[in-house]
Amino acid sequence: MKKALYYWLILGIACAVPPALAAPTLGEVIEAAVQRHPERKLSVARQQIGDGYRRQADAWLGGDPAIGLAYWTDEFGGEYGYRESEASVALPLWLPGQRKVRRQLADTLQSQAVALTQRLKWQVAGEVMEQIWALRMAEEEFSLDKQHLNSAITLVKAVARRVEAGELPRSKLLMAQQEKLSREIQVQNAQTNLAGRQAAWLNYTGMTALPAPFVIEPAPFEKISTRHPLLELAQLDVKRASAQKRAVYIARRENPVFSLYVKRDRGTRQESYNDSLGGEITVPLGSSTQNAPALAEASERLARSEAALGKVKRELELKLIHARQELERASKALALAEQRNQLAQKRMNMSQRAFELGETDLYLLLRAREQAINAARDLSHSQVQRQRASAQYNLALGVIPE
Repeated sequence: MKKALYYWLILGIACAVPPALAAPTLGEVIEAAVQRHPERKLSVARQQIGDGYRRQADAWLGGDPAIGLAYWTDEFGGEYGYRESEASVALPLWLPGQRKVRRQLADTLQSQAVALTQRLKWQVAGEVMEQIWALRMAEEEFSLDKQHLNSAITLVKAVARRVEAGELPRSKLLMAQQEKLSREIQVQNAQTNLAGRQAAWLNYTGMTALPAPFVIEPAPFEKISTRHPLLELAQLDVKRASAQKRAVYIARRENPVFSLYVKRDRGTRQESYNDSLGGEITVPLGSSTQNAPALAEASERLARSEAALGKVKRELELKLIHARQELERASKALALAEQRNQLAQKRMNMSQRAFELGETDLYLLLRAREQAINAARDLSHSQVQRQRASAQYNLALGVIPE
């Protein structure tokens, strides 16, 4: 009975303790940073432009209707009682193909809104991961420096005991204390750097914690994705410019207008009013000279967008080459750093043992410790650089981490 009550008590305490908040995923951090980014509203604005073209294309008329009123009388020039009044409504009509090109523009602009969101997410993903690498490196630096400081404190205590026992001169204690002071300065510098990185992380993402640990491996393909955000956006710019040029060509003349008239008139006072109804259609002829500047400007926009697309393709190919080379270099550097760290740690352990047995000098031990510290730091940096190179390679291909 007592054992059952004990279990129930433990269960109640466990339920009362609030669960620890899980670390956000990389995708959640990227999305949070996107929502805070100043350029987030650009895609919304582009979507609104597309919606405007869509509403225009869905309209029955090719322009705004107009209402006209007219009245004539002879009371200022005679007294025969002449009266005439007329009301009209003018309805602009669509030119052939005009509604279709408006719908094409609407579709392109809406696709551009999606592409702008993807480009921003791609850009933010790269910036977020750069922040992660910098913050992780700062955390690792701080952790390593604290470990080395603790080792230096332990060494000072060990040297002090041997100095008191008469096994070592007091100069060796001063050397160990200098080493300890140097490590304290490094810890302070690392802590300041870490605080700065944490502030930058909070400012960019609005979060205090890093995402849950993740490993980024190079993508299995070697060609730039056709859905690369930069490439897709440049292609849509060409498509939009082409549709705009077509719209300008179609609108080389004004829209035809159908007018409906209602007239009421009489010749003299003795006559009764006559009512009549009439219609009229006006078809502007248009001329190539009046539309030439607008068409030339549209052609120039199309040429600029095609040139920009070619430039984007060339730059992406060059970035992919550099990213692949950096990935190979980082992989080789990591393998060498692992070997160096293993050897440095073995040498430090051997020097530590030899110093404890009185077989080596403190200076040689400190030198071995310094080399081990540098090797451990280089290994940490190489691991981060390998992850960074993998991320940059994937981004160059157009892969956005989830």
